[in-house]
Amino acid sequence: MDSPSAAPAPRAVTVKDAYWFFLPLIFMSNMMMISHSIIYGFLARLPDPKLTLAAYNVAFSFHSVAGSPVWTAVMTGLAFISDRRSVHRLLQFNLIIAAVITATGYVMGLTPLGDVVFGDVIGASPEVVQGAKHALLLFMLIPPISIFRSLSYALLMRNRLTIVITIGTFLRLVSLAGYLLVLPHFLHGASVGAAALFLCIATESVLAMILAYRFYFALPHAAGGETRMREFWRFSWPLMLVQASENGVAFTINFFLGRLAAPDLALAAFGVMDGLWKLLLSPLRNLAQTAQTLVRTREELHTVFRFVVQVVAGFIAVAALFYVPQIRTWVLEGALGLTAEIANTIAPALLLFVVLAFVLGFSAFTRGLLLSARVTGPIAKAAGVRLAVVIAVGSFSLLHPHLNGALLGVLALIGGFGSEMLVLGWRVLRPAVDNPYSPLPPALRDDRTA
Repeated sequence: MDSPSAAPAPRAVTVKDAYWFFLPLIFMSNMMMISHSIIYGFLARLPDPKLTLAAYNVAFSFHSVAGSPVWTAVMTGLAFISDRRSVHRLLQFNLIIAAVITATGYVMGLTPLGDVVFGDVIGASPEVVQGAKHALLLFMLIPPISIFRSLSYALLMRNRLTIVITIGTFLRLVSLAGYLLVLPHFLHGASVGAAALFLCIATESVLAMILAYRFYFALPHAAGGETRMREFWRFSWPLMLVQASENGVAFTINFFLGRLAAPDLALAAFGVMDGLWKLLLSPLRNLAQTAQTLVRTREELHTVFRFVVQVVAGFIAVAALFYVPQIRTWVLEGALGLTAEIANTIAPALLLFVVLAFVLGFSAFTRGLLLSARVTGPIAKAAGVRLAVVIAVGSFSLLHPHLNGALLGVLALIGGFGSEMLVLGWRVLRPAVDNPYSPLPPALRDDRTA
């Protein structure tokens, strides 16, 4: 009697597959960051734009650091979702973290602690401090609702339906325009931008849950042993440090910009520049999820690497358009409506976006390879190195108080992501103990939890 045939092996990933997975994430990231740039452009047209933009930047950068642990929920979901019970456990785990974050933000926004951090530490003016504290109260509504969006997106990514994620982000963008038109009748200053961001993310989260609904119920109720919270924590805490370090870059840079001779101008200019690079280059960060999801064998590693080289080259070409003076002027003064003072401060920083694209793309790719092997320890170490380099670059503001704030900021970003690229690249390429039973590339075989 013939033996039953074995299940066919999964088809190897091709460059075309990588593009089909990644291209919707480009639109998702671009639309997500366009929403930030739209907010900056809208706030720039409100009364007293310099103070409004500075307050929004200070509050948003703090929110990004404090709320960064919740953004790891997608990666944790990709690693651990196996049944409905695992989704419940992940939801519980992440909501506990979100509750702590929101409570911390409300302490900052409602007590003198916010005055100390935003005024004494960052160095913002009293008017900026008050605007930042009010905006922070609204920003801190975002972490709990974003957990539902992240786990929904993890379910969609598991089924390689990234195009559906793009649809949700498009709705976010459309709803943002409506919120920005209505909210100035009820709020003012930086609070308008913070409330609009919360409402559009809430809208996106509701749609994400609706779209992921059928994939949740397609999972078995329980497929094996229950994953313990400490396993989630062991996997997640290095990623949380990475996310805090990445988002903390802007907050750290703001600290040094507050030491410059014109702190409000520097904070406002860097905030807009930070939004611009995220708008243009943030899709490169999705190379981490692409590598994590698609790389299973050495052959697929080579395929995805070719894909990454092509993608990074394309983004460098886009960033090089800022070398055309007419394009720089149209973006800064036409599209964003910035004053000449703020636009002239930002312009030199745009010329370095080509370098930022290179280091950002390859740091994300190497991070994704380690995530695919659940090797998260080196990622946390690289995050520490990144933050140290940012501090070293930012400290030049203490020696030269008349430096261009936006230029100093982009140099700190390049130094931070460049150092991460080198640290993670060394870890991926390091010779490892051979394990013929592992489908992973040799550099990822030695310790899946190191």
